[in-house]
Amino acid sequence: MRFQTLPGFRDFFPADLAVRRWIESAWHKAARNAGFEEIDGPVLEALELFTAKSGAEIAGQLYAFTDKGGREVALRPEMTPTLARMVAARGAGLPKPIKWYSVPEFYRYEKPQRGRLRAFFQWNVDVIGSDEPAADAEAIACACDALRLLGLERDDVVVRINDRRFVARELAGLDVAEADQADVLGLVDKLERDKSAATKLDDKLGARRADALRALCDAYPLQRAPELESVLNAARDLGVECELQPDFRIVRGLAYYTGPVWEIFARGPVLRAVAGGGRYDKLIAALGGPELPALGFGMGDVVLGELLAEKQLVPPTRRRVEVAVVAVTPELAGQARRLVAQLRSHGFAAEAPYGAPKLVKALRAADAAGATRAVIVGPEEWKDGKVVVRDLSSGDEKLVAATEVWRTLA
Repeated sequence: MRFQTLPGFRDFFPADLAVRRWIESAWHKAARNAGFEEIDGPVLEALELFTAKSGAEIAGQLYAFTDKGGREVALRPEMTPTLARMVAARGAGLPKPIKWYSVPEFYRYEKPQRGRLRAFFQWNVDVIGSDEPAADAEAIACACDALRLLGLERDDVVVRINDRRFVARELAGLDVAEADQADVLGLVDKLERDKSAATKLDDKLGARRADALRALCDAYPLQRAPELESVLNAARDLGVECELQPDFRIVRGLAYYTGPVWEIFARGPVLRAVAGGGRYDKLIAALGGPELPALGFGMGDVVLGELLAEKQLVPPTRRRVEVAVVAVTPELAGQARRLVAQLRSHGFAAEAPYGAPKLVKALRAADAAGATRAVIVGPEEWKDGKVVVRDLSSGDEKLVAATEVWRTLA
C-alpha cells in the first residue's frame, strides 16, 4: 500500500525545510532585535478556549475531537487564546509591557487552495500591557524588518492601516445602527475584490450613506484620525521604510479588534496579504486573563514562501558537507574516520564514505554532497603522517601533516 500526505499538509524534504528555516531565522532575528522573547504552548488545547474567542461555529473549521479522557479538545488554529491563557496564569507577576513572540504550527480544517493550507507555520508577535501608539508602531516595524531581512524592498510591499476607533466614529456619524455595523464593515472589506459588494452596500445603507463610506475608502481623512496619525509617526521614527497607507477598507476581525488594524500586502497584479494584525485591548480579559491592553500580528509561511520564490529571493540550498575525508585503501578507513572526528570537533561539516568505494567514485560523491575540499588518506603519505588536501573545484593539491589538517582548512 502506498501512502500520501493528507490534503493541505506538507512534507518538508531537505531543500524545503531549508527554505522554511531561512524564513524562520529572519523572524527570530527581527523579533529578538526588537526585544521580544520566544514562547510556545501545547499543540492541543481545550476546544472551549477557541469557541470562547470566536463562537461555537468555529468548531467546524477546527481539528476538534473528544479525547480518551472525554474532554472536548482541538489542535490549535491560532496562538492568541493560548497567549491569553498564559498571561492569565503568570501575567500579574511579569513586568509590563510583556513582549512575546512564537513560531508555532497551526491546523485549520479549511479547503486547501493557493496560499492556504490546513497546516502551516506562523510567526506571532504580541505586546501586552501597553496602550501607547509606539507599541503598535513597533509591531509594524518588527514585521517590516523581517521582510527586509528576507530581501523584500520598499517597493515590494505596502502596509495598509486603519483604526477601529475612527471607523466607529464615522459609522456613528452616518447613523449606522450598531446591529448593522458588522454587516456594513464586512461589505466595506469586500469592496476591492467583490463587485457585488458596492450594490449590497447601497441596498443596506442607501446611496447617500454608501457613497460617504466609499469616499472614505478613496481618500482617508487622516486629520480626523489622530490616534492613527500617532502610530504612523512612531512607525516612521522606528525606521519603517515601506509605504504606510491609511485605508478605510482594512477592518479585520470585527469581534475583537479595538484600535489600529493593519495588513502588509505584496504589490503585484493581485494584492496578497503576507501579514496582518492590530490592537485587541479587551480580548485578554474576555478569555479569562487580566484586563490588559494588547496588540499583535501574524505572518504565515505559505504565502510568504510563494512570494519569495517568485521574486527569486530564496538562497541556494546550503551544502550538506564542507569536507570529505577519503581513504585510498580499506585499511585506512579508520584513520579517515578519526580525521573526520577531528574536523567536526573544530566546527567543520565533514564525513567519510561508508564502505570502501574507489577514490574516483568517492570524490564524485563528495562533490555531489557539496564538499569544496577533500582530504585524501593514501598509504604512502600516511607513513609520514601526512595527507593530501585537494580543492575539488580547481583540482589543486597540497601535502599537509594529518594533525594540522583543520588549520589548513580554516
